[in-house]
Amino acid sequence: MSTYQEIKGLKIKYLSSDTSGDRLIEGELFYNSTDFKIKSHVSTAAWHSSGRIFTATRGIANTGSQTASVAYGGYTTTQVATTLEYNGSGWATSSNMPASQSEKTKGGTQTAAISAGGDAGPPAGVATIEYDGSSWTAGGNLGTGRYALEGDGTQTAGFVCGGNTNEGGVSLSTATEEYNGTAWTSGGNLNTGRNRHAAGGLQTAGLAMGGTSNPLAVSSTGSATEEYDGSSWTAGNSMNTQRYSIAGGGLQTNALVFGGDASPGKTANTELYNGTSWTETANLAAVQNNAGGDGVGTSEAFISVGGATNPGNTNLSTTQEFDISMTATTAGAWTNGPNMGTARQLIGGSGTGPTDALAFGGDTGPARVTTTEEYNGSSWSSGGSMATGRSALGSARLAPQTAALGFAGYPDTNKTEEYNGSSWSEGGDYPSSTSGFQGGAGTQTAALGGGNNSTSVFEYDGSNWTSGGNYPLGAYYVSFTGSQTAAIAAGGGSGGSYVANAAEYNGSSWTATANYPFSVGRMPGAGPQTAAVFAGGYTNTGPTDIFYDESNRYDGTSFSTIPFLNTATSSGAASGASTGGLTFGGGIGPGFNESNKTQIWTDEATAARAVKTIDFD
Repeated sequence: MSTYQEIKGLKIKYLSSDTSGDRLIEGELFYNSTDFKIKSHVSTAAWHSSGRIFTATRGIANTGSQTASVAYGGYTTTQVATTLEYNGSGWATSSNMPASQSEKTKGGTQTAAISAGGDAGPPAGVATIEYDGSSWTAGGNLGTGRYALEGDGTQTAGFVCGGNTNEGGVSLSTATEEYNGTAWTSGGNLNTGRNRHAAGGLQTAGLAMGGTSNPLAVSSTGSATEEYDGSSWTAGNSMNTQRYSIAGGGLQTNALVFGGDASPGKTANTELYNGTSWTETANLAAVQNNAGGDGVGTSEAFISVGGATNPGNTNLSTTQEFDISMTATTAGAWTNGPNMGTARQLIGGSGTGPTDALAFGGDTGPARVTTTEEYNGSSWSSGGSMATGRSALGSARLAPQTAALGFAGYPDTNKTEEYNGSSWSEGGDYPSSTSGFQGGAGTQTAALGGGNNSTSVFEYDGSNWTSGGNYPLGAYYVSFTGSQTAAIAAGGGSGGSYVANAAEYNGSSWTATANYPFSVGRMPGAGPQTAAVFAGGYTNTGPTDIFYDESNRYDGTSFSTIPFLNTATSSGAASGASTGGLTFGGGIGPGFNESNKTQIWTDEATAARAVKTIDFD
């Protein structure tokens, strides 16, 4: 009788229930010593959510890899010129395209991308632009102007095919053009003219799939696949689901398509191509069309960004990642935690993480309070009261619950107080009586204070405050976090308006860094300079108060998106870091209504999928 090893070429390697770490190998056999079954790891296809884009957008182009892609253009309420870069977890802003356009083609990498054609109103676009990882420059024009075209390849060896040459009507193109890094030349025509299709592969091994000849309904084109060899197109096997306004890419022998319009409505269907045939795999989390998507050579690590969904063709800000893997990814998310005992805004706050936070002082509406509350990871409880009731006070953001620091605040006071885990005591006076803080930085014995509509910054050593390096922008309600020698400050108000400025502190001077994604103040920040998180915030336009649910992380170089807060808020406090933490209290709209809400941030996490039991029968 043959053994399992002789039949399968595999043998049992571990007598254990532990299948983690370097044992996470597909096909590895285990005899589980707990349930007495033989098991093995298998890869599973799945989509999961990731960091959103800043503005809900459809008709966006995207190219690059799952950990380094660039997205550009699209349509919000009008065409946009926005450029965004993805780092595998969130998006950061980059230099705008020279002109606002949607439904452009894609190709290349995050640091060497190419885009051509597009829709910005008559006539259909002919312009080619090239991206170097920081800015766009003009390339050679297409021979045929068109939008809703598709293509792929590299910046120096790209191709485009199909598209609509008639703005306001339907004039379908079969033309293929090839790019050499300088100019476009004609290639072999598609067998079937199409637009709003998907494409992938290389200039000498391309792929076109789906699309339509009628923007109002799926035609027979909607499932057709064609393969390109660098000179001519030949028919491949059709997709299982007809669709247009789809996204996808990959290689000619390893491609993915997803979403789209599949009459009578949008679909979440996803299909894999192996060079011969299409097979259905895990669906998107929600139906969508007109998204951006790419995977640079692999269908096993794809990204989908933006698009539109029902009802009402609503634009999306979502990002989803597709993997065929033995590990499952749980997307980062904000969840609602236990409420504080006292609703308040403009509060002081600090803490080291999700199970260690302190809220103190603040404004309840009728009064400035001395109330202190401690958070242990599951509930809030009362702590010792401050000596001076105040709001808009500064805090040492990285200070733990047992060694916190609060200083200055409204009504104008210069008092500093130190917390030991049970009671507050007076520390050295702050150099000026001032309010307008949204947060300080550092710890009880090494703190930083500023952002009070002045360039002045001060450092605390546990006893006394001394002058530090001046903040380059005099502003109020600036968000501070980090340490005394490695802080990050962002946003704030200046001259009656809010700003997006951000700067890093090295213990002696400030250096401007990448701007915060938008102009805002009063957003709580937490964490060190290289793993900070900022959430919510406030601006006003005339008589209108705007409360934000935006949240972003800072990695020491740039800001990138993380999911939205559950409740838009400003003037609260925060604890933890970009890897996990919470925000609490603050003001919520309409008006500045004091809040007792706690919102908990849990970062993206991966874990081994359940192993498969081997059935010897």
